[in-house]
Amino acid sequence: MYVRLLLTLTLLLLAVPSALGQGSERISVAILRYGSLDFAGMQEYAILDILQVYGWISADERALLSGRQDFQGEKVSIIWGDANYDLPTVNLMIDEALDKGADILVTLSTPVTQIAVNTTLDQDVPTPVLFSAVFDAFRAGIADAHCIKPDHVTGSQNAPPYHEALRLFLLQNPEMKRVGTIYSLTDASGAAGAEDIQQLGQALGLTVESAAVAGVSDLRAATQGLVNKGVEALILPFDSTIAIGLPIIVTVATENMIPTFKAASGSIFQGATIGAGFYQYYVQGINVGLMLAAWLNGELDIARTAIDSNSSYMVSVNHDIAGELGMEINEDVVEMADVVVQDDMVSVSPRVALEQLEAMGADDATKQMALSFTSEQSVEVMVDLMRNGRQLPAQLADFLIRGRRADPFMATDAAFLQSLHCSDEKVAEQQAALDAAEE
Repeated sequence: MYVRLLLTLTLLLLAVPSALGQGSERISVAILRYGSLDFAGMQEYAILDILQVYGWISADERALLSGRQDFQGEKVSIIWGDANYDLPTVNLMIDEALDKGADILVTLSTPVTQIAVNTTLDQDVPTPVLFSAVFDAFRAGIADAHCIKPDHVTGSQNAPPYHEALRLFLLQNPEMKRVGTIYSLTDASGAAGAEDIQQLGQALGLTVESAAVAGVSDLRAATQGLVNKGVEALILPFDSTIAIGLPIIVTVATENMIPTFKAASGSIFQGATIGAGFYQYYVQGINVGLMLAAWLNGELDIARTAIDSNSSYMVSVNHDIAGELGMEINEDVVEMADVVVQDDMVSVSPRVALEQLEAMGADDATKQMALSFTSEQSVEVMVDLMRNGRQLPAQLADFLIRGRRADPFMATDAAFLQSLHCSDEKVAEQQAALDAAEE
Protein backbone atom coordinates (compact mmCIF):
# COMPACT_ATOMS: atom_id res chain seq x y z
CA MET A 1 0.00 0.00 0.00
CA TYR A 2 1.57 3.25 -1.08
CA VAL A 3 1.30 6.60 0.60
CA ARG A 4 1.45 9.58 -1.72
CA LEU A 5 4.52 11.45 -0.57
CA LEU A 6 6.77 14.07 -2.02
CA LEU A 7 10.04 12.43 -2.96
CA THR A 8 11.73 15.62 -1.88
CA LEU A 9 10.78 14.95 1.72
CA THR A 10 14.29 13.54 1.56
CA LEU A 11 15.47 17.14 1.18
CA LEU A 12 15.39 17.96 4.89
CA LEU A 13 17.94 19.52 7.22
CA LEU A 14 20.74 17.88 9.15
CA ALA A 15 21.90 20.36 11.76
CA VAL A 16 25.11 20.74 13.74
CA PRO A 17 26.33 23.58 15.98
CA SER A 18 28.06 26.63 14.57
CA ALA A 19 31.78 26.94 15.08
CA LEU A 20 34.51 29.49 14.49
CA GLY A 21 36.07 29.58 11.04
CA GLN A 22 39.65 29.26 9.96
CA GLY A 23 40.31 32.98 10.15
CA SER A 24 38.87 36.45 9.76
CA GLU A 25 39.02 36.51 5.95
CA ARG A 26 36.02 35.38 3.95
CA ILE A 27 36.57 31.91 2.45
CA SER A 28 35.45 31.14 -1.11
CA VAL A 29 33.82 27.81 -1.91
CA ALA A 30 33.28 26.80 -5.54
CA ILE A 31 30.45 24.31 -6.15
CA LEU A 32 30.96 22.88 -9.63
CA ARG A 33 28.68 20.48 -11.48
CA TYR A 34 28.66 18.80 -14.88
CA GLY A 35 25.03 19.76 -15.48
CA SER A 36 21.62 20.00 -13.88
CA LEU A 37 21.14 16.30 -13.29
CA ASP A 38 18.76 15.35 -10.48
CA PHE A 39 21.52 14.18 -8.14
CA ALA A 40 23.43 17.46 -8.53
CA GLY A 41 20.46 19.53 -7.38
CA MET A 42 19.86 17.28 -4.39
CA GLN A 43 23.50 17.36 -3.32
CA GLU A 44 23.81 21.12 -3.71
CA TYR A 45 20.73 21.47 -1.54
CA ALA A 46 22.28 19.25 1.12
CA ILE A 47 25.58 21.14 1.10
CA LEU A 48 23.77 24.45 1.55
CA ASP A 49 21.78 22.91 4.38
CA ILE A 50 24.99 22.09 6.22
CA LEU A 51 26.53 25.50 5.56
CA GLN A 52 23.39 27.05 7.03
CA VAL A 53 23.21 24.89 10.12
CA TYR A 54 26.91 25.33 10.82
CA GLY A 55 26.39 29.06 10.75
CA TRP A 56 28.40 29.74 7.60
CA ILE A 57 25.36 31.17 5.86
CA SER A 58 22.21 32.67 7.33
CA ALA A 59 18.66 31.76 6.40
CA ASP A 60 18.41 35.00 4.39
CA GLU A 61 21.66 34.26 2.57
CA ARG A 62 20.47 30.74 1.89
CA ALA A 63 17.38 32.10 0.16
CA LEU A 64 19.56 34.22 -2.12
CA LEU A 65 21.76 31.23 -2.97
CA SER A 66 18.81 29.25 -4.34
CA GLY A 67 19.26 31.12 -7.63
CA ARG A 68 22.81 29.72 -8.08
CA GLN A 69 24.30 33.17 -8.50
CA ASP A 70 27.80 33.92 -7.20
CA PHE A 71 27.44 35.29 -3.72
CA GLN A 72 29.59 37.06 -1.13
CA GLY A 73 28.23 36.42 2.32
CA GLU A 74 29.31 37.63 5.69
CA LYS A 75 31.44 34.55 6.39
CA VAL A 76 31.78 32.66 3.11
CA SER A 77 31.52 33.32 -0.61
CA ILE A 78 29.96 30.83 -2.99
CA ILE A 79 31.14 30.48 -6.60
CA TRP A 80 28.78 28.45 -8.77
CA GLY A 81 29.77 26.51 -11.88
CA ASP A 82 27.78 24.50 -14.42
CA ALA A 83 29.42 22.97 -17.51
CA ASN A 84 26.06 22.24 -19.15
CA TYR A 85 27.22 18.70 -19.96
CA ASP A 86 30.10 19.94 -22.11
CA LEU A 87 33.51 18.45 -21.30
CA PRO A 88 35.66 21.32 -22.70
CA THR A 89 33.56 23.72 -20.63
CA VAL A 90 34.53 21.80 -17.48
CA ASN A 91 38.15 22.97 -17.94
CA LEU A 92 37.02 26.57 -18.41
CA MET A 93 34.67 26.34 -15.42
CA ILE A 94 37.45 25.12 -13.12
CA ASP A 95 39.93 27.71 -14.38
CA GLU A 96 37.36 30.46 -13.87
CA ALA A 97 36.64 29.31 -10.31
CA LEU A 98 40.36 29.35 -9.50
CA ASP A 99 40.76 32.78 -11.12
CA LYS A 100 37.95 34.03 -8.87
CA GLY A 101 39.95 32.91 -5.86
CA ALA A 102 38.23 29.69 -4.88
CA ASP A 103 39.81 28.31 -1.69
CA ILE A 104 38.22 24.87 -2.18
CA LEU A 105 36.54 23.12 -5.12
CA VAL A 106 33.44 21.03 -4.41
CA THR A 107 32.98 18.87 -7.50
CA LEU A 108 29.87 16.89 -8.42
CA SER A 109 30.34 13.98 -10.88
CA THR A 110 33.30 11.95 -12.08
CA PRO A 111 34.27 14.08 -15.13
CA VAL A 112 34.40 17.32 -13.14
CA THR A 113 36.34 15.68 -10.32
CA GLN A 114 38.92 14.11 -12.64
CA ILE A 115 39.65 17.40 -14.38
CA ALA A 116 39.70 19.34 -11.09
CA VAL A 117 42.21 16.93 -9.57
CA ASN A 118 44.43 16.97 -12.66
CA THR A 119 44.31 20.78 -12.82
CA THR A 120 45.15 21.35 -9.17
CA LEU A 121 47.99 18.82 -9.16
CA ASP A 122 49.93 21.29 -11.33
CA GLN A 123 49.63 24.08 -8.76
CA ASP A 124 52.50 24.93 -6.42
CA VAL A 125 50.04 24.69 -3.54
CA PRO A 126 47.11 22.57 -4.78
CA THR A 127 43.63 23.92 -4.11
CA PRO A 128 41.66 21.36 -2.05
CA VAL A 129 39.14 19.26 -3.96
CA LEU A 130 36.13 17.79 -2.17
CA PHE A 131 34.12 15.53 -4.49
CA SER A 132 30.77 13.79 -4.53
CA ALA A 133 28.62 11.66 -6.89
CA VAL A 134 31.66 9.72 -8.12
CA PHE A 135 31.32 6.00 -8.76
CA ASP A 136 34.54 4.20 -7.81
CA ALA A 137 37.15 6.90 -7.35
CA PHE A 138 39.85 4.23 -7.59
CA ARG A 139 38.97 2.91 -11.04
CA ALA A 140 38.45 6.50 -12.15
CA GLY A 141 42.09 7.27 -11.30
CA ILE A 142 41.19 9.86 -8.66
CA ALA A 143 42.75 7.83 -5.83
CA ASP A 144 44.39 4.46 -5.23
CA ALA A 145 42.58 3.64 -1.97
CA HIS A 146 40.50 5.37 0.67
CA CYS A 147 43.59 6.88 2.32
CA ILE A 148 46.06 6.58 -0.58
CA LYS A 149 45.27 9.67 -2.61
CA PRO A 150 46.55 13.17 -3.37
CA ASP A 151 46.88 15.05 -0.09
CA HIS A 152 44.52 17.81 -1.25
CA VAL A 153 41.72 15.48 -2.36
CA THR A 154 38.92 13.65 -0.57
CA GLY A 155 35.17 13.25 -0.88
CA SER A 156 32.42 10.69 -1.14
CA GLN A 157 31.96 7.96 -3.72
CA ASN A 158 28.80 5.95 -4.30
CA ALA A 159 28.60 2.30 -5.17
CA PRO A 160 25.81 1.34 -7.58
CA PRO A 161 24.82 -2.23 -6.62
CA TYR A 162 25.03 -3.77 -10.08
CA HIS A 163 24.84 -7.34 -8.82
CA GLU A 164 21.51 -6.80 -7.07
CA ALA A 165 20.19 -4.76 -10.00
CA LEU A 166 20.95 -7.44 -12.59
CA ARG A 167 19.28 -10.11 -10.50
CA LEU A 168 16.20 -7.92 -10.24
CA PHE A 169 16.09 -7.32 -13.99
CA LEU A 170 16.31 -11.07 -14.56
CA LEU A 171 13.45 -11.54 -12.11
CA GLN A 172 11.38 -9.34 -14.40
CA ASN A 173 12.32 -11.46 -17.42
CA PRO A 174 14.01 -14.78 -16.53
CA GLU A 175 14.07 -15.72 -20.21
CA MET A 176 16.43 -12.92 -21.23
CA LYS A 177 19.53 -14.14 -23.03
CA ARG A 178 20.99 -11.11 -24.82
CA VAL A 179 21.11 -7.58 -23.39
CA GLY A 180 22.83 -4.36 -24.35
CA THR A 181 24.65 -1.69 -22.41
CA ILE A 182 25.94 1.75 -23.36
CA TYR A 183 28.63 3.85 -21.72
CA SER A 184 30.50 7.08 -22.33
CA LEU A 185 34.16 7.26 -23.30
CA THR A 186 34.43 10.49 -21.28
CA ASP A 187 33.05 9.14 -17.99
CA ALA A 188 35.19 6.61 -16.14
CA SER A 189 32.20 5.73 -13.96
CA GLY A 190 30.26 4.61 -17.00
CA ALA A 191 33.12 2.53 -18.36
CA ALA A 192 33.60 0.83 -14.98
CA GLY A 193 29.87 0.22 -14.66
CA ALA A 194 29.61 -1.25 -18.15
CA GLU A 195 32.51 -3.57 -17.31
CA ASP A 196 30.68 -4.70 -14.17
CA ILE A 197 27.48 -5.29 -16.14
CA GLN A 198 29.45 -7.29 -18.70
CA GLN A 199 31.13 -9.52 -16.13
CA LEU A 200 28.13 -9.96 -13.84
CA GLY A 201 25.82 -10.52 -16.78
CA GLN A 202 28.01 -13.26 -18.18
CA ALA A 203 28.13 -14.92 -14.77
CA LEU A 204 24.32 -14.95 -14.80
CA GLY A 205 24.20 -16.53 -18.24
CA LEU A 206 23.62 -13.38 -20.28
CA THR A 207 25.29 -12.31 -23.49
CA VAL A 208 26.07 -8.61 -23.05
CA GLU A 209 26.57 -6.38 -26.09
CA SER A 210 28.38 -3.12 -25.30
CA ALA A 211 28.41 0.21 -27.14
CA ALA A 212 30.69 3.15 -26.32
CA VAL A 213 29.77 6.74 -27.20
CA ALA A 214 31.73 9.98 -27.29
CA GLY A 215 28.73 12.12 -26.40
CA VAL A 216 24.96 12.49 -26.30
CA SER A 217 24.77 12.93 -30.08
CA ASP A 218 25.95 9.33 -30.52
CA LEU A 219 23.28 7.74 -28.33
CA ARG A 220 20.57 7.26 -30.95
CA ALA A 221 22.88 5.39 -33.32
CA ALA A 222 24.41 3.36 -30.48
CA THR A 223 20.99 2.30 -29.21
CA GLN A 224 19.81 1.37 -32.69
CA GLY A 225 23.00 -0.62 -33.21
CA LEU A 226 22.24 -2.70 -30.11
CA VAL A 227 18.66 -3.19 -31.28
CA ASN A 228 20.01 -4.48 -34.58
CA LYS A 229 22.09 -7.03 -32.66
CA GLY A 230 18.93 -8.51 -31.21
CA VAL A 231 19.15 -7.39 -27.60
CA GLU A 232 16.06 -8.09 -25.52
CA ALA A 233 16.63 -5.27 -23.04
CA LEU A 234 19.03 -2.45 -22.25
CA ILE A 235 20.83 -2.42 -18.90
CA LEU A 236 22.53 0.93 -18.33
CA PRO A 237 25.28 1.97 -15.89
CA PHE A 238 25.77 5.02 -13.67
CA ASP A 239 27.12 7.45 -16.29
CA SER A 240 26.61 11.22 -16.66
CA THR A 241 26.25 11.10 -20.45
CA ILE A 242 23.76 8.23 -20.25
CA ALA A 243 21.79 10.08 -17.58
CA ILE A 244 21.61 13.20 -19.74
CA GLY A 245 20.61 11.30 -22.88
CA LEU A 246 18.38 8.67 -21.30
CA PRO A 247 15.22 10.03 -23.02
CA ILE A 248 16.93 9.48 -26.39
CA ILE A 249 17.84 5.92 -25.49
CA VAL A 250 14.35 5.20 -24.18
CA THR A 251 12.72 6.60 -27.32
CA VAL A 252 14.67 4.28 -29.61
CA ALA A 253 14.23 1.30 -27.29
CA THR A 254 10.49 1.87 -26.91
CA GLU A 255 10.02 2.24 -30.65
CA ASN A 256 11.50 -1.26 -30.91
CA MET A 257 9.47 -2.60 -27.95
CA ILE A 258 12.57 -3.12 -25.79
CA PRO A 259 12.54 -2.28 -22.06
CA THR A 260 15.21 -0.06 -20.53
CA PHE A 261 16.60 -1.03 -17.14
CA LYS A 262 19.01 1.25 -15.31
CA ALA A 263 21.11 0.89 -12.18
CA ALA A 264 19.70 4.13 -10.77
CA SER A 265 16.29 4.31 -9.13
CA GLY A 266 15.48 7.82 -10.36
CA SER A 267 15.80 6.74 -13.99
CA ILE A 268 12.09 5.90 -14.19
CA PHE A 269 11.37 9.63 -14.27
CA GLN A 270 13.20 9.80 -17.60
CA GLY A 271 11.47 6.79 -19.10
CA ALA A 272 13.27 3.71 -17.83
CA THR A 273 10.95 0.78 -17.26
CA ILE A 274 12.65 -0.37 -14.05
CA GLY A 275 15.34 1.34 -11.99
CA ALA A 276 17.31 -0.33 -9.24
CA GLY A 277 20.29 1.09 -7.45
CA PHE A 278 21.79 3.97 -5.52
CA TYR A 279 19.41 6.70 -4.37
CA GLN A 280 20.74 8.41 -1.23
CA TYR A 281 22.21 11.41 -3.02
CA TYR A 282 20.94 13.85 -0.41
CA VAL A 283 22.48 11.85 2.43
CA GLN A 284 25.74 11.68 0.47
CA GLY A 285 25.56 15.45 0.02
CA ILE A 286 25.10 15.80 3.77
CA ASN A 287 28.28 13.77 4.34
CA VAL A 288 30.24 15.99 1.97
CA GLY A 289 28.70 19.04 3.62
CA LEU A 290 29.92 17.82 6.99
CA MET A 291 33.45 17.47 5.60
CA LEU A 292 33.25 20.95 4.09
CA ALA A 293 31.95 22.54 7.28
CA ALA A 294 34.65 20.83 9.34
CA TRP A 295 37.30 22.07 6.90
CA LEU A 296 35.91 25.60 7.06
CA ASN A 297 36.04 25.37 10.84
CA GLY A 298 39.71 24.39 10.66
CA GLU A 299 38.90 20.96 12.12
CA LEU A 300 39.51 18.72 9.08
CA ASP A 301 42.86 17.82 7.53
CA ILE A 302 42.01 16.75 3.99
CA ALA A 303 45.32 14.93 3.65
CA ARG A 304 44.31 12.73 6.57
CA THR A 305 40.64 12.31 5.62
CA ALA A 306 39.63 9.09 3.92
CA ILE A 307 37.31 8.91 0.95
CA ASP A 308 33.82 8.13 2.20
CA SER A 309 31.83 5.35 0.50
CA ASN A 310 28.05 5.26 0.26
CA SER A 311 25.85 2.37 -0.79
CA SER A 312 22.08 2.14 -1.01
CA TYR A 313 19.53 0.16 -2.99
CA MET A 314 16.03 1.01 -4.03
CA VAL A 315 13.71 -0.40 -6.69
CA SER A 316 11.47 1.81 -8.82
CA VAL A 317 9.04 0.91 -11.60
CA ASN A 318 7.27 2.82 -14.37
CA HIS A 319 3.95 1.19 -15.24
CA ASP A 320 3.25 3.81 -17.91
CA ILE A 321 6.33 2.85 -19.95
CA ALA A 322 5.66 -0.83 -19.35
CA GLY A 323 2.19 -0.31 -20.78
CA GLU A 324 3.64 1.25 -23.93
CA LEU A 325 5.79 -1.86 -24.31
CA GLY A 326 2.82 -4.17 -23.81
CA MET A 327 4.39 -5.73 -20.74
CA GLU A 328 3.39 -6.09 -17.11
CA ILE A 329 5.80 -5.53 -14.26
CA ASN A 330 6.42 -8.78 -12.40
CA GLU A 331 4.43 -8.92 -9.15
CA ASP A 332 7.55 -9.69 -7.11
CA VAL A 333 9.28 -6.63 -8.60
CA VAL A 334 6.27 -4.43 -7.83
CA GLU A 335 6.26 -5.75 -4.27
CA MET A 336 9.88 -4.63 -3.85
CA ALA A 337 9.37 -1.21 -5.43
CA ASP A 338 9.55 1.88 -3.23
CA VAL A 339 8.81 4.33 -6.04
CA VAL A 340 6.09 3.76 -8.63
CA VAL A 341 5.00 5.80 -11.63
CA GLN A 342 1.47 5.14 -12.86
CA ASP A 343 -0.85 7.40 -14.84
CA ASP A 344 1.86 10.08 -14.75
CA MET A 345 1.70 10.25 -10.96
CA VAL A 346 4.39 9.26 -8.46
CA SER A 347 3.93 7.09 -5.37
CA VAL A 348 6.73 6.77 -2.81
CA SER A 349 6.70 4.18 -0.04
CA PRO A 350 6.77 5.55 3.51
CA ARG A 351 9.85 3.39 4.17
CA VAL A 352 12.05 5.59 2.00
CA ALA A 353 10.72 8.88 3.35
CA LEU A 354 11.06 7.79 6.96
CA GLU A 355 14.49 6.26 6.37
CA GLN A 356 15.74 9.53 4.96
CA LEU A 357 14.21 11.54 7.78
CA GLU A 358 15.88 9.26 10.33
CA ALA A 359 19.23 9.59 8.55
CA MET A 360 18.88 13.36 8.80
CA GLY A 361 18.33 13.18 12.54
CA ALA A 362 14.63 13.99 12.72
CA ASP A 363 12.91 12.99 15.95
CA ASP A 364 9.42 11.51 16.02
CA ALA A 365 7.71 14.88 16.31
CA THR A 366 9.69 16.22 13.36
CA LYS A 367 8.79 13.20 11.25
CA GLN A 368 5.11 13.73 11.88
CA MET A 369 5.40 17.40 11.01
CA ALA A 370 7.32 16.59 7.82
CA LEU A 371 4.89 13.90 6.73
CA SER A 372 2.05 16.37 7.09
CA PHE A 373 3.48 18.23 4.08
CA THR A 374 2.59 15.48 1.62
CA SER A 375 0.74 15.54 -1.67
CA GLU A 376 0.39 13.64 -4.89
CA GLN A 377 2.70 14.92 -7.61
CA SER A 378 3.03 14.44 -11.33
CA VAL A 379 6.28 13.15 -12.79
CA GLU A 380 7.00 16.56 -14.31
CA VAL A 381 6.63 18.35 -10.99
CA MET A 382 8.61 15.67 -9.15
CA VAL A 383 11.58 15.97 -11.52
CA ASP A 384 11.53 19.75 -11.20
CA LEU A 385 11.51 19.47 -7.42
CA MET A 386 14.49 17.10 -7.43
CA ARG A 387 16.54 19.25 -9.82
CA ASN A 388 15.83 22.60 -8.24
CA GLY A 389 15.27 21.71 -4.60
CA ARG A 390 12.32 22.71 -2.51
CA GLN A 391 12.20 25.38 0.12
CA LEU A 392 10.68 23.84 3.23
CA PRO A 393 8.16 25.85 5.23
CA ALA A 394 10.14 28.14 7.53
CA GLN A 395 8.57 26.66 10.67
CA LEU A 396 9.59 23.13 9.68
CA ALA A 397 13.11 24.15 8.64
CA ASP A 398 13.67 26.01 11.92
CA PHE A 399 12.31 23.09 13.89
CA LEU A 400 14.67 20.67 12.16
CA ILE A 401 17.70 22.90 12.71
CA ARG A 402 16.99 23.30 16.41
CA GLY A 403 16.23 19.61 16.84
CA ARG A 404 19.41 18.48 15.11
CA ARG A 405 21.55 20.35 17.61
CA ALA A 406 20.69 17.84 20.32
CA ASP A 407 23.71 16.13 21.85
CA PRO A 408 23.06 12.62 20.42
CA PHE A 409 22.98 13.94 16.87
CA MET A 410 26.09 16.06 17.39
CA ALA A 411 27.89 12.98 18.67
CA THR A 412 26.84 11.01 15.58
CA ASP A 413 28.25 13.71 13.30
CA ALA A 414 31.51 13.82 15.21
CA ALA A 415 31.78 10.04 15.05
CA PHE A 416 31.24 10.09 11.27
CA LEU A 417 34.06 12.55 10.75
CA GLN A 418 36.31 10.67 13.15
CA SER A 419 35.67 7.44 11.23
CA LEU A 420 37.27 9.04 8.17
CA HIS A 421 40.61 9.74 9.88
CA CYS A 422 43.52 8.15 8.05
CA SER A 423 45.78 6.94 10.82
CA ASP A 424 49.34 5.83 10.08
CA GLU A 425 48.15 2.26 10.56
CA LYS A 426 45.34 2.64 8.00
CA VAL A 427 47.66 4.22 5.46
CA ALA A 428 50.24 1.47 5.91
CA GLU A 429 47.61 -1.27 5.70
CA GLN A 430 46.09 0.11 2.50
CA GLN A 431 49.48 0.66 0.90
CA ALA A 432 50.50 -2.90 1.73
CA ALA A 433 47.32 -4.19 0.11
CA LEU A 434 48.05 -2.17 -3.04
CA ASP A 435 51.64 -3.45 -3.15
CA ALA A 436 50.48 -7.06 -2.73
CA ALA A 437 47.96 -6.67 -5.54
CA GLU A 438 50.72 -5.53 -7.92
CA GLU A 439 52.93 -8.54 -7.20
